Amino acid sequence: MKDFIPRFISSIIYVLSIFGSLYCGYKSFIILMIVFCIIIIVEYGKILRKNEQHIQSIKLYDNNTLGNKISIFIKTEFVLICFALIFGLIPLFNNDYKSNSFELYTIETTFLISSIFIYFILIYFLINKKPFFKNDKLNMIWPLISVVNSFMLIIYSVFSFDFIDYTKIILCYLFLIWGIDSIGYIVGVNFGKTKLNETLSPNKTIEGATGSLLFSLSFSFLISFIFNINLILTIIICVLTCFFAVIGDLIQSKIKRELKIKDFGKLLPGHGGLYDRFDSVIFSFPLAYLMLKIYLINVS
Repeated sequence: MKDFIPRFISSIIYVLSIFGSLYCGYKSFIILMIVFCIIIIVEYGKILRKNEQHIQSIKLYDNNTLGNKISIFIKTEFVLICFALIFGLIPLFNNDYKSNSFELYTIETTFLISSIFIYFILIYFLINKKPFFKNDKLNMIWPLISVVNSFMLIIYSVFSFDFIDYTKIILCYLFLIWGIDSIGYIVGVNFGKTKLNETLSPNKTIEGATGSLLFSLSFSFLISFIFNINLILTIIICVLTCFFAVIGDLIQSKIKRELKIKDFGKLLPGHGGLYDRFDSVIFSFPLAYLMLKIYLINVS
């Protein structure tokens, strides 16, 4: 646990930035999510520019024709940065916060469906032990699509609720994710003996995952009591969110193993890059949000 102190300090800064943005209003929260998304895209892009397989795939189109220049652009992270900026900034021009227009609803639904679709593609690759990057012609940027989709879904989900209610929902979700990560880490470091998947992530243990699961169960009881929500519902959402977060962590470990890196950056000491810190959110939020939406439809 030698990295506990820098890990704790960087976590506090990261958490306070989110709290501060929520306190200042929905626009500041949206801006922070856009910034986080772009930082993660840049982190990933820096790694790819050092990856020989990715460099070779770009060199296949290394000439001056317009079509090949477009192909090179698509194979870099810059197209996703443009995408994140365009769609991330659209809600900022919606001056009526409570307006849940058809356009915003349609965009949110599109990001929700595409997020879950890509998530299950990643799970398919993980379960069947298929490499994410099979050959030189495969665009190694593609896992970043799940990152952009998740962040855009977080941004557009703001408009599905009154902002005070949304703040409560997002904070409950984040506390759950942070607890899953922190308790899993602490239990794994102190009591972990049985590897969860040594090939992909030698530091992840069954004991740590069990600690995360027990925290999720405890948290579900707390949320049910505080907000007077059906206990069975909260247990289902919290436990499945924990499961999705652990699976997401393994997916990212597989990505890092194939890219032959330990972390995506050094922005958050003890964690690595922002992508390393946000992996559980990226992979669990779409499915957790879908479960919440289904519940709200049923009770309305």
